[in-house]
Amino acid sequence: MILAALTLLGSASCYAGGGPENVVLVVNGDSAASKLIANHYIQARQIPARNVIYLNGLPERQIASLEVFKEQIIKPILQQMHERKIGDGIDYIVYSAGFPTTIDVRDHTSLLSARVGDALGSERGFQKQLYHGHGSLNALTYFAGAVIADQPGYMTLDSNTYFRRRASAILKRPFVGSRQKEFENATAAFESEGAEFDQAIKTLEGLAKLNPDQVAVTYWLARFSARKGDASQAVRWLTQAVRGGWKYRSQTQSDLAFSEISDDPLFQGIVERMPDQPFDFVTTRGFKSKRAWAPNGMLNREPGQGNRFFLSTVLAITRNYGTTEKEALRQLKISTRADETHPTGTFYFSDTKDVRNTTRFPNYRLAIEALERLGHKGVVIKQPLPNQERDVLGLTTGTPNFNWTSSGSKFLPGAIGDNLTSYGGKMDIASQTKLSEFIRNGAAGASGAVVEPYAVQAKFPHPMIHAHYVAGCSLAESFYQSIQGSHQMLIVGDALCQPYATKPVISLVGIDDGGEIKATLNFEVDGSQSPVPIAGIETYVDGVLVNRARLEDGKRKIKLDTTGMSDGFHELRVVAIAKNEIETTGNQIVSVSVNNSGFKTKLSTDQVEILDTDELVFTATSNFGDSIELMHNMRPIAKRIGREVEFRIPAKLLGRGPITLEAIALDTDGGGVASMPIKIDVKGRLSIRKEMTEQKRAASKKAAIKKKANKEEANERTKKPRASSGEGDKY
Repeated sequence: MILAALTLLGSASCYAGGGPENVVLVVNGDSAASKLIANHYIQARQIPARNVIYLNGLPERQIASLEVFKEQIIKPILQQMHERKIGDGIDYIVYSAGFPTTIDVRDHTSLLSARVGDALGSERGFQKQLYHGHGSLNALTYFAGAVIADQPGYMTLDSNTYFRRRASAILKRPFVGSRQKEFENATAAFESEGAEFDQAIKTLEGLAKLNPDQVAVTYWLARFSARKGDASQAVRWLTQAVRGGWKYRSQTQSDLAFSEISDDPLFQGIVERMPDQPFDFVTTRGFKSKRAWAPNGMLNREPGQGNRFFLSTVLAITRNYGTTEKEALRQLKISTRADETHPTGTFYFSDTKDVRNTTRFPNYRLAIEALERLGHKGVVIKQPLPNQERDVLGLTTGTPNFNWTSSGSKFLPGAIGDNLTSYGGKMDIASQTKLSEFIRNGAAGASGAVVEPYAVQAKFPHPMIHAHYVAGCSLAESFYQSIQGSHQMLIVGDALCQPYATKPVISLVGIDDGGEIKATLNFEVDGSQSPVPIAGIETYVDGVLVNRARLEDGKRKIKLDTTGMSDGFHELRVVAIAKNEIETTGNQIVSVSVNNSGFKTKLSTDQVEILDTDELVFTATSNFGDSIELMHNMRPIAKRIGREVEFRIPAKLLGRGPITLEAIALDTDGGGVASMPIKIDVKGRLSIRKEMTEQKRAASKKAAIKKKANKEEANERTKKPRASSGEGDKY
């Protein structure tokens, strides 16, 4: 059942977006820093308790083996997702602090070399150094299905098919294997006539039936129909292509394939209504793990004709050359408050002679033009960092060492800092400035390589990352749409940060927060005042998706049968999905108590704040079952026999920060009645580490080595010769 979480719902209708309901937050239960960061993130982002997974017994080193990643990290996560019935809605697997961030994948490098060999190399054969045997924690999570199945293709430079590539690729490579051959043979017949032409149309129609969202097929069918002079069929297929993501009016108008129907009113009508984006990159799009992303960046439904992924970031790295706990919490506080602020400022692109910059320089102009179309400013600077600029919304640079503070510049809330260098994500060595320099200075996210990547554009964020972000995507969506071969990139930051999103707004009528319900609950979802159109809504009970629906005239009546639910506390969430390419989400959350049978559980304490060195004391009572269990984010903390019990729990077990607990009364048949949750703030000192820049650490280490060497040399010079005993020197 391990891979069940990757296949739930199949090709069922689904929405994208990026809300807390779509996130699994993974916590190292043995790490105080991990629990601290997680507790704060859960509260700030309103992560459902069911979506928090604790892992224990992980290695404390920065580097873990592939076996550890598979057996102790990703498989347990997927298994928990399946058992908790949330696998069908999870798009993000986000890690708190305290995890190994580099995974040794040398076994997969060997597999790749053996299976592919010269086909991926140059004239010199397989270039093993490009596929070095280290990958990042978040990247291997992104490619979870391939990693578990020992399919090393995820290490190649074009493995990420969610990447928004050049638009010219859209019509050329929609499939793999024999399907691609069929497609190529069909499109090659475009200039032919008679039976060969008709057979090509028949082949493409068959492909469209299997993959109705594949733009390459529907657009080519429109071209074939137009060449036959069939305007109605051409418009039909062109309409389907637009729905699938074809947004290039000028390209369509200049396409000579449509010359025979260019005067047709139907054709003119669909073209005039078509968005007019430059034919440079595949359009920005919201992510969904259920979607199969084709080689051309579009969508297929046919099994085996697309890749599926999980967006993933690490919230913080608080050991080695990462940030302090205080710095990490400050950054998360800033980024979680940046949503929908639509900040104005400048995106900076560094142009120096360093190969770290020249690698990405050719794409600066297109990125800046894309930002300008979205109403934002991008500028090219002639030094690695902006100088005394207090309006930094984003930075693309390339330099081995830098000090952000000395630049005098300031990141605005939600900004992305991106540096192309060899060891920006290798957090256990002093060499080169780490991505953490951006994080501690206020950036919402940054990335860095965990091993020598070489100056290859495909391995680093494309400059278009900033345009995806400004279009309204989340931080994680923006990163993964811009890194074509991402297996070595460590991405740190708030995955859900969306400064440029406009979220849909709904209200719930006929239901009160904290109210009691029974039998059938009838309420109405009102989205008539939403600032953006709403494509649909999803209803979750205790983090489990129970219903999808569309609004009618901006509203929808919902019936929720509570007779199949246990008595006691339940959390109800209604999520609205915006009707646009990004499919941004907004939610309403209410707490209710079901009372169909009269069973109740109550949890109480006199402690609102407590030190992490102290003990928490709770009392729990119920008129149901024969035992009561104390729960923290679906994690069992303690269990007592009886209907009136006391719990004494060391606060450090729960971690510092805001925590929410509930008690569940249990019977021998597996039934349970949950209490209303209670909230407590666990206080404790944040870890203190001497503030020192990467350069100072390296210089200090070098000075210490030199000092030791000088001392040893001085000792040798002053050492007196030993007297000989005639039997040889004795030591």
